[in-house]
Amino acid sequence: MPEDDYRNPGVIADNVGDNVGDIAGMGSDLFGSFAESTCACLVIQSTSAAIVSANAFYYPLTISAAGILVGIVTSFVSTNCYTVDDAIKVEWSLKL
Repeated sequence: MPEDDYRNPGVIADNVGDNVGDIAGMGSDLFGSFAESTCACLVIQSTSAAIVSANAFYYPLTISAAGILVGIVTSFVSTNCYTVDDAIKVEWSLKL
């Protein structure tokens, strides 16, 4: 059997590990970018003399809070409100 044959268990494990690492890396990069952008907005607002309203502080925090709430609601809907009893329904549940 050739070394790079798809039937080789080592090749399968290597491909799975590459995919998991890529997805985890993308997720951490997205979170890091989002958190850094939120912190940058707060720093710019706190040092700007032109924007003195306290409501300006709430904008980046409101965006973050809305994302958390939407994630919780989406997770609840996809796991409790839609039953996946057939393989064909898995894709639709993930896109819900």
